[in-house]
Amino acid sequence: MPQRMMRSAVATVALVMFAAAAVLGTAGLASSGATNRAVGLSTTLPSPLPVTACAGNTCQAMSISGTTVTNWATSTTAPKDVCTYAEYFDNGTIIAESSETCLSTGQQANALWSDPGSFPARAKLCTAWTGIPGKPCNTV
Repeated sequence: MPQRMMRSAVATVALVMFAAAAVLGTAGLASSGATNRAVGLSTTLPSPLPVTACAGNTCQAMSISGTTVTNWATSTTAPKDVCTYAEYFDNGTIIAESSETCLSTGQQANALWSDPGSFPARAKLCTAWTGIPGKPCNTV
């Protein structure tokens, strides 16, 4: 399978798993972390999710209109037992965090930041989960 097609298949599988986890309610609610912007683990998904990226065990999906992000979701799968939280980055600077969740090997976590707001044109927006490989990014 060509590499481009493989990445597309992986992203599709990751987002299907993300949606299934949300529907099944495998994520609990969480409060905001380091900033006063509300970030939480969520059991609902925004629709549509037009921009996606995956790296390592982590994916992110965003609803973007111009330079405004209306929803910013991330999911990850634990490669080992780990306590982790999502970090949201704007051009390499952490701008928000979710609450911590502890996962068993193979368990998935999801976090959703509703209405993160506007960003400068060409801002590189990334997510990462502490202790888990991968930091996907999208540019607005």
